[in-house]
Amino acid sequence: MKIKRLLFFSIAIIAMVYTSCRHEADLSNAPVISFSNDVQPIITTRCAMDGCHSAYSHEKLSLETYEEVMKIVKAGKIHSSDLYETITALNGEKRMPPLPDSRLADKQILKIMIWIEQGAKNN
Repeated sequence: MKIKRLLFFSIAIIAMVYTSCRHEADLSNAPVISFSNDVQPIITTRCAMDGCHSAYSHEKLSLETYEEVMKIVKAGKIHSSDLYETITALNGEKRMPPLPDSRLADKQILKIMIWIEQGAKNN
């Protein structure tokens, strides 16, 4: 009986944690994020350099232009956007930049998140 209760509470806690991570963000007071001024510099310096996601790299996905970035972004939907999912992954194949490189700074991730949620405009 104790095992059933423990199992039930464990499943309930896991379900709460999983569902609480996917809530909608309130961006009504967020500044407008510009692709060219805010997002592109992050991608250029952390993703689209030689050997990674540049037009001249061995990777299949170049991230040098807005059009290329939009191949992995679903405007208005961060959790459906591969860009957001990879920059927030903590480990594994999906994590970008890959180890041993450090993750993007929280401020950079926040800018990209807000830009996606604001519609991922080419502004």
